[in-house]
This record gives sequence, C-alpha cells and structure tokens, in this order.
Amino acid sequence: MHRSYDGMGGTQVTDRPQASPNVEQQHSSAIASGELLQGRRQVWIDHDGTLYCLKATSNGRLYLTK
Repeated sequence: MHRSYDGMGGTQVTDRPQASPNVEQQHSSAIASGELLQGRRQVWIDHDGTLYCLKATSNGRLYLTK
C-alpha cells in the first residue's frame, strides 16, 4: 500500500504498487505541466483529430476533458 500526502495535512491511501525500474524510466521522460501550460490556466490539445482541454485548478489539480 502506498501513502501520499495531499499537501494540506491529510494522507491519501492508494493501492498503487511501489515504483519499479521501468516506471522510473518513464518518469525521466515526463513533461512538466508548466511546460504544457506555459503560465496559462488551460490549453487545448489536438490528439488524432480529437480536441481535449487540459485545465489547472486553483488547488493545483489537473483535469483533462474532451
């Protein structure tokens, strides 16, 4: 069981397994959300002809919607 902290004093418990070497390799190629948003609150992403909206909330969460 993995415990993560929500930054507001609470703890969230998930069943996510511990990171394996393959997962670590995937994280090394991750793109920071700031690079995608570039100071904006939302960006539109065209993925194979379908538009998605990536939004940053005021509490630091990201939402991706069609």
